[in-house]
Amino acid sequence: MKLTLSGKEFTLRADFRAFAAAKREAGIELGNLSDDPVEAGTLVYYMAMSGHKFAGIPFDYELDDFLGLIQMGEVETMTLALVELLGGGTEKKSEG
Repeated sequence: MKLTLSGKEFTLRADFRAFAAAKREAGIELGNLSDDPVEAGTLVYYMAMSGHKFAGIPFDYELDDFLGLIQMGEVETMTLALVELLGGGTEKKSEG
């Protein structure tokens, strides 16, 4: 999935590498995600790192610099991307 922050496009990947790094380096537990936008931005950072590595795209951002790219007006877009990547948008409605 692609996400644009401050005019820069990032490739996100919700894989176990990203989740393990987020847990190990930032203490983020997927089962206990809060509504803190900084925590969400941090998780997106690790997903971007993993996505770029998987795609063979250079990723030259430290966490602080990456968080600096996220403007308050982009929080909703970032949150929607997280919901989609984490499976929150995959529910199928039953027809009947």
